[in-house]
Formats: sequence, C-alpha cells, structure tokens
Amino acid sequence: MGLSDLNFIFRFLPIFLLVYFLCPVRFRNLALFLASLLFCALSSPSGAVVLTASVTVNYILLRAMEYRQNSPSWRKAWLAGAVLFHGGLLGYYKYIAPALPPGISFYTFTMLSADIDVYRRAQRPPGSFLEHGTFAVMFPKLLSGPITEYHDTIEQVRRRKVSAKGIEYGLSLMIAGLAFKILIADTVGILWHDIQTVGFESISTPLAWMGAAAYSVQLLFDFQGYSLMAIGLSSMLGFRLPQNFDHPYRSRSISEYYRRWHISLGRWFRDYLYIPLGGSRKGTVRTALNLLAVWLVTGIWHGVTLNFLLWGLTLGFFIVTEKLWLGKILDSHRLLSRLYVWFLIPLTWVIFAVTNLESLGIYFTRLFPFRGGGIAVNARDWILHGKKYLGFFLAALAVSCPAADYLWKKYWNTLAAKILLFALFWVCVYRLVNGLHNPFMYLSF
Repeated sequence: MGLSDLNFIFRFLPIFLLVYFLCPVRFRNLALFLASLLFCALSSPSGAVVLTASVTVNYILLRAMEYRQNSPSWRKAWLAGAVLFHGGLLGYYKYIAPALPPGISFYTFTMLSADIDVYRRAQRPPGSFLEHGTFAVMFPKLLSGPITEYHDTIEQVRRRKVSAKGIEYGLSLMIAGLAFKILIADTVGILWHDIQTVGFESISTPLAWMGAAAYSVQLLFDFQGYSLMAIGLSSMLGFRLPQNFDHPYRSRSISEYYRRWHISLGRWFRDYLYIPLGGSRKGTVRTALNLLAVWLVTGIWHGVTLNFLLWGLTLGFFIVTEKLWLGKILDSHRLLSRLYVWFLIPLTWVIFAVTNLESLGIYFTRLFPFRGGGIAVNARDWILHGKKYLGFFLAALAVSCPAADYLWKKYWNTLAAKILLFALFWVCVYRLVNGLHNPFMYLSF
C-alpha cells in the first residue's frame, strides 16, 4: 500500500486521522507509531517485522551509548555496532535477499542519523522507545522519504502543534503531489514504457532523446509528487518535513542540480559522510576523492546492478571536474551552463534507468547513431509520440517553473485554487479507479 492507493486515501487515512485528532495529545505518538507499523504491514508483513526489529535494536544501541556516555571508547564501539548492524541489514536485503522490505533504504539512514547525532552529543537520546519509534517510522515519510535527520526532527516528536491552517495547507500539498504523480509522471511514463516494449534497436534517434526526456520527467514528478504528499500529510499531523526538491532543472551545473534534487539525501551524505571524510578542507586531491567516494556510495545505495555504480561514478566525475575547473566556465556562461545541464542530466538518467549494460549500450547507439542504423526503425516514430505527449511535456515545464511556486504560495488558499484542487483530486481518483497508474518509482530503491 502506498500514498497513492485508493485503499490508503479512502480507508486507512480517514480512519487514522479520526483516531489521531480525537485522542489526547499525549497519546498521539502512540497512534502514529502503531499506524505506521500497520501501514508497513499492509504492504509487507515480513517488512513490518524487519522494521520493528530495526527500531528495537537501534533503540537498545542508543541507550547503551548513553549509558556509557563517559567512556569514549565504548561510545565509539556502540556507534560502530549500529553502523555494522544497519549497513549489514541493508546490504543483505539489497544484495542477497529476494525482496526489499518497504522503506528500508530510507529508515536505515533516518536511524543512523540518530546514532551519529547522539554519539556526537548534538542531541540527547530519545526519552522512550515510543519517542524513537515515532521519529524513525512515521508513515508519511516511511517508504520514500524525505529523509529526516534526528537533530531536525526529534523536538517535533516531543512537542508539536496541530493547526487548522496546517491541516488545510497539508491537504492542498497532498492533492498537488497526487496530481504530479498520477497526471504527469504516470502519463509521460507510458512513453518510456512503450519505447522499452518496442525495443531500443527499433527507435529513431529523435524518439530516443524523447524517451530520455520522458524518463527524466517521469522520475522528477513521481518522486517530487511523493515528497509533496509526505510533506503535506506530515503538516496535517503537526510536523514540518524538509523540502526535497527545489527546481533542479533551473540549475547551471551538475553540482547545483544535486543540491536541488532529493535534497534530504544530499544533505544526509554531506553531514554524515562528506564532512566526516574531510569535505573540502584537506586540499584539492582529497576533496576530489571525497566527492567520488560519496557518489560511489550514492550509486550503491540506489541499486545492486552495475548501471547504478556507473551512474554514481559518472556524476562524481562531472562534479569533480566542475570543482576543479569547469565550474568557472559554467559560471561565466548562463546559456551554455543551462544547455550543459539539460543535455547531460537526461543522459545520466538513461544510465540510471537501463539496468542491463548491453541494452544501455544499444540505447546510446540510438542517441548517438554513429555506429549502426538500428533494426526496422521508423524515422517518423517521434512525430506520432510527440503529438500524443507534447501537452504533458508542456504541463511539466509550466509547473516546474519558479513562477508556478510563486503563484502557488500566493493563491493556494483562494477559492479558485480550492476548486482546481478539488477537480484535480477527482480526476486522479478516476484514473486510479481505472488502473491508470503505477507504484511510486522510488519504492524499489
């Protein structure tokens, strides 16, 4: 069960909200924690067992770290135990087990942030198992983030305020995120699916580029849609989750793009990996190695096949190159820098999307047809698909502009905006009822 499932929207969520708002404030963490475990169990009973075990072990390790607070060596040993436990569990399910428990990549990083923050004495440990469990597994962010860091979130677990405006704004965000997912991501995603069905050998070069653009749009609106839904739901419960996307395609470098894309993951790697490795404080060579290490781990975190490793190293190469010399050129040429991002990012998403390296090679020969002419290629195939999907590409472009954010922030609470959101919600429901949707893409990572 995901946030865009009809059973969640019309059964689970209304019942949970009724219980949550009617119960006394001191019991709301309990209601949220139990509902989160149930939410996970409805998707995967075995996944709920893994989640409960992870939370329990992590809480024991945190308490042990606090018990030995005057012994640096013991605290370091308990932290190492936490890293080994969570890293081993995540590695086992990603690389060995046949199925990935829902949300494990995200709640693993969430709990590790608690371990590291408590070890650093940046925050006191959770006061109870319930407090820790609520922080770690709250269902809006459980499956695909945003990843919350302990020092940013634990005080909200301890004390938060539910307001009518927060509920209204959160509901608006949830509907907007649902529309991003159902009306744009799932629709444009059909084009990428059709290209895979036809076969990469049989598509023209223009259609290959259109497919790269389609996958890029699909991934952005799918993941951003989930993030908006998670942030909106959390707002309804009194929480403020971090922003996860900030117009990545207005970037002028790959480095900037990934400061605007999946912001919570980038911040986690910065705070808990890049800076501890030395960041940019130990010279140019060490900075380059630290960046490559971060992107190597990022690729490994996303998937088990070689294409993810290649994707991470490719991005690391360009980011290091920008750090060394290319960034100065990009800063001096506004148009060139934007074209550079719009050209490279779809190519890197193709590497991300095509898990088979042989198929990936074929796709790149269609993108750059210097070798081979393909098989039974219809040179005008892109025209047919272009007519069908042009409107959705333009809609994606329109709502991705900063002006769209400005209009949203200014008018979201007006009657016209509420009527529009009401209409969008029921259009999404219609498509869901008719099965015209796919699971959130990041549920598999």
